[in-house]
Amino acid sequence: MTFMVAGVDVDDDQAVGTLMEELDAMLFRGAGVDLLSIVIDGESAIDAARRAYIGARTHAPGIVFKRLDRDLVGIPEIAERTGRSRQNIAQVVAGERHTDAPPFPPAEGVVGRTRIWLWAEVNSWLKHLGMDDGLARPTREEMTEIDYRLQQGNLRKFQWVQEDRPPQKKRCVSGGIRRETTI
Repeated sequence: MTFMVAGVDVDDDQAVGTLMEELDAMLFRGAGVDLLSIVIDGESAIDAARRAYIGARTHAPGIVFKRLDRDLVGIPEIAERTGRSRQNIAQVVAGERHTDAPPFPPAEGVVGRTRIWLWAEVNSWLKHLGMDDGLARPTREEMTEIDYRLQQGNLRKFQWVQEDRPPQKKRCVSGGIRRETTI
């Protein structure tokens, strides 16, 4: 996962070194944006993001997570990441190759005259052809959920929310009848 971050100077060798040593995370600047890239396990993408957040905040307390980087790619980036030619990828996108596969994912948008896609969706599609990079990435829905949780504020608010908690027994009253239900 790669997050857009602030609050930590990418030129601070101590912060960069600590994040690298403790979390195997890379803090860098790309196109004028500060980014934190980290590969981390979790029961879900949301859990992995939570673990990344907690770990980074533990080792670099000033770091501020803005949102996930969407990792948008065009045909040249897809070609480079898969080791294929641009022409080959253009044919794949147009449906001229691998016609037995599901349709190529819809473009996320257009920059200038170039279509761009979410790498997570392209990589997932490439898995059917055995051309993916083997890494799990958050889905579009998970990205939205992670960004929402990051916007909620601090570490405490990013931690467990209702749907992440293990089921608990709770007593409630419904229609005058006392019931015990699992929430």
